[in-house]
Amino acid sequence: MMHLSVKSVDAWWEHVQNQKITEKYNVKVTEPEQRSWKMRDFVLTDPSGVL
Repeated sequence: MMHLSVKSVDAWWEHVQNQKITEKYNVKVTEPEQRSWKMRDFVLTDPSGVL
């Protein structure tokens, strides 16, 4: 697993959506959400299941 810090998670998520990353690379992407550990993030999982 890897975390990438960005200024705006929502803007980055929108960029991933606009680039059609899920279709191009057969990955899964969750919607951004606030985590209990005080981090807002989303998860991108590759075809082999790696986060």
